Amino acid sequence: MKEKRGFIVKRDGRFYVRISYTDQLGKRRELMRRARDKQHAKQLQKELAKQLDSAGDNQRAELDAAKMTFAKVAAMYEAIRLIPAVYVGDRKVAGLRSLRTPKAFLRRLVAYFGNARIRSITYSQVDAYRLKRLSDGLAIGSVNRELALLCSLFNYAKREGFISRSPFEMGAPLISLADETRRSRTLSRDEEERLLLALSDSRRLHIRALVIAALDTGARKNELLTLIWRDVDLPSSVIRLRSLNTKTARQRELPISARLRDELQRLESTPGDSEALVFNSRNLQKHFATALREADVDDFRWHDMRHSFASRLAHAGLSVPELAALLGHAMYQTTLRYANPTTETIQKAVEMLNRADVSR
Repeated sequence: MKEKRGFIVKRDGRFYVRISYTDQLGKRRELMRRARDKQHAKQLQKELAKQLDSAGDNQRAELDAAKMTFAKVAAMYEAIRLIPAVYVGDRKVAGLRSLRTPKAFLRRLVAYFGNARIRSITYSQVDAYRLKRLSDGLAIGSVNRELALLCSLFNYAKREGFISRSPFEMGAPLISLADETRRSRTLSRDEEERLLLALSDSRRLHIRALVIAALDTGARKNELLTLIWRDVDLPSSVIRLRSLNTKTARQRELPISARLRDELQRLESTPGDSEALVFNSRNLQKHFATALREADVDDFRWHDMRHSFASRLAHAGLSVPELAALLGHAMYQTTLRYANPTTETIQKAVEMLNRADVSR
């Protein structure tokens, strides 16, 4: 609001308050109110001026929001949300542990939506982005991760008042987890034997220890690579993962099998600092890939060992809640995706069906 001028005028024995002003669009406007007397007119003049000032602030805020571009909102979102993790004790209270992937997603989104007004972006445009990324050859799961960040950005814009509704709210769900292709690759006992044999070379023994830990605990790679000796309780056969090193920021305990105990005792043979890392990950990717090739184990990724752990324990009869606790899952539905049927499971099902058929 600018060029605001107020007057008190008297016409035919009556008092009026008149205020003229220029609005945000540059148009000249005028307000006039009748007062009971001169004293009331002075009071009314102050109230009208205050109301216009307040309205002016709201109009300016509204115009600023209308002009806000996607790129500008993305920069604000990045400065507030995509920051290094902040901890209070062992608990993460803000930020992200890993920033490389979300920042890469954000750069890609800014490159696509560019300087478009945040309010002008529609459901159809977001869907067009989804289809483009799929046509680029990305898996549905990868596209879903990008869309999840985009949805989070629009929710931030809504909370800040830049938009009234997110494009994600204006149509059918754009993120469909059910459509993702879930890997079901597990390591057979024969493949495991060949893989561990290939890792028995003196240059790869440190990787063998990591592989056994992954197979026998179901821990994520980063959870193992950040494990320190203080968190390994050999007498109790327990590994305690601290919340700051887990994906879900929740502490949990893992079992130590007999063969993992042997590996840990071998690694601990040289006394060291209790705060030192348990596992040596030197040339991990190179040694693991070479061992897989030598062992003739195809289409197998590090994370598949977590699937193998879950499938074996599910086959052995461990309940879903117990398995979820070991894997660190907050939702049982997630655990079910890991408990893949193995060859042994299928054979067991065949035998049970045959027995049931015979008994009829």
